Amino acid sequence: EANSKCIIPRVVTKRPRQGFTHPAKKADIIEVLQFFGEQCFYGLRSIKLVQGQGSGSENNFVMGRLEIPGTIILFDQADSPWFINGRILADDAERLESAGAIIERFHNDLHCQIHWNDEQLKYFMLFDVFMHEVGHHMIQQYKGKRTERVARTKDHEDFAIHFAQKCRKEFFEWQNHGAK
Repeated sequence: EANSKCIIPRVVTKRPRQGFTHPAKKADIIEVLQFFGEQCFYGLRSIKLVQGQGSGSENNFVMGRLEIPGTIILFDQADSPWFINGRILADDAERLESAGAIIERFHNDLHCQIHWNDEQLKYFMLFDVFMHEVGHHMIQQYKGKRTERVARTKDHEDFAIHFAQKCRKEFFEWQNHGAK
């Protein structure tokens, strides 16, 4: 566990839209940052939980992003179940189901509902979204704080995905063995 005395980035929370929520709360984000420590968030200026732009029925799954330099944006998410118009991509479906979502498909796969329980969605946002964006930040930070992307998109994504998976595993191992 990291030293909890290090100064963590500012976490700003905006009220979610009606019918939406911030699955990972400020306290959850702070706990994860403290656990992984300064090597993960060095140079990170702020984390913002903000209102998203869409209705929650799109299938593009924009849940968060890194604004270079040093700001991670996490968007509010529609309350469960999510109603998706259009075909859900196989990679998205696999990622959601591996995090605990239950996907019901309708009309030859042209529509679906995605069901979450609150805890699974919280951890999905913390690791598959937030720590994924921290992975992108780390690449940028340790390459000289440039404002442009410092690696090919595929390499950036591969690193962020593997980083988030590693973080999830370490955090749950600590929760299951060390914290309780």
